[in-house]
Amino acid sequence: MKSILGSTRCPDISFHRNGQIDITARISNAIGIEEGDVIDIAEDRGEYYLYVRVKSAEVVGRHEARCYPTKRGKKGRGRNLRAYSKRLCDFVLSCSGSCDVARVPAGKSEDIPSLGKAINVILGCNL
Repeated sequence: MKSILGSTRCPDISFHRNGQIDITARISNAIGIEEGDVIDIAEDRGEYYLYVRVKSAEVVGRHEARCYPTKRGKKGRGRNLRAYSKRLCDFVLSCSGSCDVARVPAGKSEDIPSLGKAINVILGCNL
C-alpha cells in the first residue's frame, strides 16, 4: 500500500526565492513577533535560530525583513506574518538545498542570552 498524503507535517516558516518569508501564527506567538518587528536568523554551533532583531517601537527608517500581517482586519485577529528579505531567503534556500521555496519546521522557543526569545529553525528538513 502507498499513502496518498505522505508527510502530514505542515511547515512553520516558508522562504521563497523572491525574498518573501511567511511566518505562521505558532511562530509569531512563540517568540512574540509583532507587526513592524525586524527578524533575523542567527547561527550557533550548527543550529539556526529565528529571533526578533529590532522591536517595532525601536525601528527608525526602512529595514529589511520587517514583518507585516498577511491579513488586515480587527486588531488581534490573524497572527500570520510576512516579511521580505532576499538575503535571508537565499541563505535558507542554500542551506536546505532547495531552488524555489523552502518550507521548514521549527522547534521549541528558547531564551538565549545574546538574542532574547528565539526559536530553532530546522533548515535541513524541507517539507
